[in-house]
This record gives sequence, C-alpha cells and structure tokens, in this order.
Amino acid sequence: MRNYKALKSASKVSVRKQEAAEAVYNEDGSVKTQEVREELQVVCKCYDAQTGEAKDDSVRAYSLSDVKREVDHCKSQVARLEAEQAEWEQLETDLKAL
Repeated sequence: MRNYKALKSASKVSVRKQEAAEAVYNEDGSVKTQEVREELQVVCKCYDAQTGEAKDDSVRAYSLSDVKREVDHCKSQVARLEAEQAEWEQLETDLKAL
C-alpha cells in the first residue's frame, strides 16, 4: 500500500479486525449455514476534493499472506536494484580512473 506510513501518521488510515459473515447455500438456493470469519481491513479516510467534506471511508480487506507476498516482492526488487547500483558504481569508478 503506497504511503501507508505517512497516511497512518496523519491519522488518515487505520487497520482493524472485523467479523464478516458469509452464507453457504444449499443447491436449492436456501441458506445452509452462516460462517463467521475474521477479516483484516485497512480503512482510509476519504474527502471530496472540491469541498473538503468527508465522504464514506474506503475499506479494503487484506490477508497476511497477501501482505507477505508484497513484502517479499519489494525485498526482491531492492536486491535487484542494489545489484544494478553496484554495477553502475563499478563502471563509474573505472571511468574515473582513466
């Protein structure tokens, strides 16, 4: 999530654990059971750009596995960029030595 730390510092985003009900249906369409599960959510404050009036909050559900996958992806990008940086730094050093 972009700018999460800044938004959190400005109290414009928060996290919460919410119970979510999910119906399981029979073949005839009637409700078989009602399953209650916990959902991890990020709640973002929303405002009208023209008036500054508060609008309904934006709520997005996340799973820890989704977040871990994003963290791992960012880490792999950092490693790739650090390796690329090292290549450029070596070239710069060699060119300066001429």
